[in-house]
Amino acid sequence: MTTQVVTGDDVLFSVQLYKDGEAFVIDPGATVEAMFVSLDRTTVYTAAIAQSSGATGADWATATVVVSMADTVTSAVTYQGRAYLAIQVDDTIKESFYGPVVIMRGNIP
Repeated sequence: MTTQVVTGDDVLFSVQLYKDGEAFVIDPGATVEAMFVSLDRTTVYTAAIAQSSGATGADWATATVVVSMADTVTSAVTYQGRAYLAIQVDDTIKESFYGPVVIMRGNIP
């Protein structure tokens, strides 16, 4: 199932990352950032937001990242439709991972 992102709402969900079909270890000191981008990866819908190894449910020892973005970040998104969640892990090297999302406008103020 594709994750739904509603503009104006907080984002909080976990993502399991894989390299060559296997979970891996993300160093606790690594920089992990997440953002929403277009399917062709040419348009950025949000700034890169730092993620925390200490987030409830995160387990960087198994490459489980909890993506967290404030409502102030998503409320600035005007695009609606299919997009990618881009996650960049900067450990000893930078690696990017992409997963599908659907961005929808929130209707409840």
